[in-house]
Amino acid sequence: MGYLARRRSSYALQQCHFSHVFLPAVVRSRSPATEGDCNIHKSNSTYITDLDVSRAHLSGFLFAPILLSIKSSIHCNLLVSAISCTFHQEIKSFRPYEIWTRVASWDDKWIYMVTHFVDTSEFWPSRYVVQDLTSTNRRIRVPVPHEKEQRVVFASAVARMVFKSGRLTVPPKRALEICGLLSAQAAECPTAAPCPDPGAGVTESATGFNKWTVEEMALYKEKGLPIVRLERGWDAVRGLFREDQCVLAEYRDSMW
Repeated sequence: MGYLARRRSSYALQQCHFSHVFLPAVVRSRSPATEGDCNIHKSNSTYITDLDVSRAHLSGFLFAPILLSIKSSIHCNLLVSAISCTFHQEIKSFRPYEIWTRVASWDDKWIYMVTHFVDTSEFWPSRYVVQDLTSTNRRIRVPVPHEKEQRVVFASAVARMVFKSGRLTVPPKRALEICGLLSAQAAECPTAAPCPDPGAGVTESATGFNKWTVEEMALYKEKGLPIVRLERGWDAVRGLFREDQCVLAEYRDSMW
């Protein structure tokens, strides 16, 4: 995981902006026969490996400065403290799927990433922030209704993570500031303006996140916090999935 994170870090170092903090990274994969269980479905235990790979790519894109000690003397590792995974629908062997991972929220100690395993045929982003992959979008993109988004989510997971510099815990707000993902204005702005509900579909103003105001991003983070803490139940995490026209990047594993 560390190798993948650092490889992505060097690639995306100069390309991420604070408006990208909530954008997802997408991994396209397929369930091989070796990951099947007795029901010829993807085994539940193999989801954890996929989560590791997907988080590594997202961490490399967003947290390059603090992982590689480039913009600060502080060097951190991003460690997993807890994982919760809920299975909504089976993935049959050899079926392709996508893993969408994004930062959902953070508090004084923990940063939370949410991951959704979704049907690969339903969502076609139109823009990639750190890649030029527009030629891969061979289909005409049609927005997917929010109700259908929920039906094509195979599984949803939350990872609670912490930035560690040796034995010292680095607050997520400080780490995000070092990485250029949290402006001074955002750090001081709690909840000031209305923004899309975390469980709602994409709105026109939030399509690319670069159109979100600092106040909207702060409120989105606060609304997502009780969900990723599982205070509203496991199934509420599923509602955090939404289709983004703009994603950080797409990565395809060897099965593609």
